[in-house]
Amino acid sequence: MSDKLVVEFYCPEDLTQPLACVLACHGGDNPSSAATTLADFFETISSIPESRFGDAGLLAARFIAWEGSKGTRSGKLDFIDVALLPFEERYGYQTVRVYASNDRPYVHCVRDEWTSQQELLEAAIILRQANVDPPAMTLNA
Repeated sequence: MSDKLVVEFYCPEDLTQPLACVLACHGGDNPSSAATTLADFFETISSIPESRFGDAGLLAARFIAWEGSKGTRSGKLDFIDVALLPFEERYGYQTVRVYASNDRPYVHCVRDEWTSQQELLEAAIILRQANVDPPAMTLNA
């Protein structure tokens, strides 16, 4: 499996279809690496005075900017490794769903044919430690 990661951002008002789908070229080899990527992202934006965790569009934009700023030495944004995607039922890459919420967003790693139960459990631990785990953790997509 590739290390590409698809992050779907959902609004609290509509949990049926994501507002934005973002492809990151790094960080999604398996659920635990995807969980680490999202935990790092939320740790970074938690330091912003107005986090606005309830705004899925803003979370998606911040994720794109965060991805674009990783690994740059020149101080310039590099968006080569990140892109918006149309919504699909299956992408062929590790997928994570981010549900915007005013208190704190929560993250769900989607199980696919390459996912092991151990990887999902490791991801759940990482998300719980980052305080972005689903209220009732479900292990199946």
